[in-house]
Amino acid sequence: MSRQREREEFLVALAKEGVPMERELGWALLRYARTLHRLAEAQCNGDWPADNGQRPTAACHVCDSLWAPEAIRDQKCPDCRTKAAVRQLLDGTGIEPIFSGDPREAVLKLRLPSGRTNDWGQTGFCVPS
Repeated sequence: MSRQREREEFLVALAKEGVPMERELGWALLRYARTLHRLAEAQCNGDWPADNGQRPTAACHVCDSLWAPEAIRDQKCPDCRTKAAVRQLLDGTGIEPIFSGDPREAVLKLRLPSGRTNDWGQTGFCVPS
């Protein structure tokens, strides 16, 4: 299945769930999922802005993971900042985010009010990245 089709099906599924789309919620979730996926791959491979042992690093004050010092802002790594933005976006919608740091699976899933899932473990609704 093409990535575009996965994204369209995700947006349609959110609309069927009655998720308010007035804030471009679906598109923002897709963007954040892609960012989280890219950061998970960087951590897994040791690519910038994550640590690969070849440059000076700084620890995130929230999750204690190591990142390039220029990536740390407000004492938070890009991963923690993105997760905070997702939580803020979903605040008041009745949807709970589920985060995973493994780039081989969906790094962002949603626990929908209806309980609908589409992942193998039946834990949440995957946001395509």
